Amino acid sequence: MSARLSRLMARHSGGSAAPAALVVVLTAVVLTVSGCSGSGGDPEQAEATAPTHVAASNAGGSCHPAVTPGLLPTWARRGFTGEASIRHIIGDNGQIAAVLFGYPYHAPAAKDSANKILWVAKDAEGAARSGPDDHMVIKARLSGTNEVVSRSIAGGPGPSLVDMPKPGCWKFSLSWPGHSDTLDIEYLAG
Repeated sequence: MSARLSRLMARHSGGSAAPAALVVVLTAVVLTVSGCSGSGGDPEQAEATAPTHVAASNAGGSCHPAVTPGLLPTWARRGFTGEASIRHIIGDNGQIAAVLFGYPYHAPAAKDSANKILWVAKDAEGAARSGPDDHMVIKARLSGTNEVVSRSIAGGPGPSLVDMPKPGCWKFSLSWPGHSDTLDIEYLAG
């Protein structure tokens, strides 16, 4: 069902006159209706790999999810019209926005909602050049531990379900064709 969100967003980009609130509400409805169970049957769901471990020297560092409950930056409003106000996190390098639907997130995922993230790359041209075989790769490390998991978002930045195996603050290292960024996301106990 995430394809519906992509089509909706594409339809409303490029100067549409539709009210911003309507687009945001429709987007939220599409995301809600599109399988809040977070089941693995969604082809848009991030592919998971088994947890791996990194050297202990990489386990340090603090985790600060910089969730902003207000307006998206202008460059991250593609697919929305007007002033889009929704929870989001901007990458540490300013190259990507994680638009958070159903936040706060849970690990394991809550039965009544899903850990849905719309990834919006700042470089729209670079993201548009991503082909169906391109992926955005997420290497996430649970803060204060050596546990690392990998996720892959088919087609590069876009709609996704991103589940983590344990609650806590996860440090995401993101890479997609020609770009990379980092950000932190907290997952509460499910």
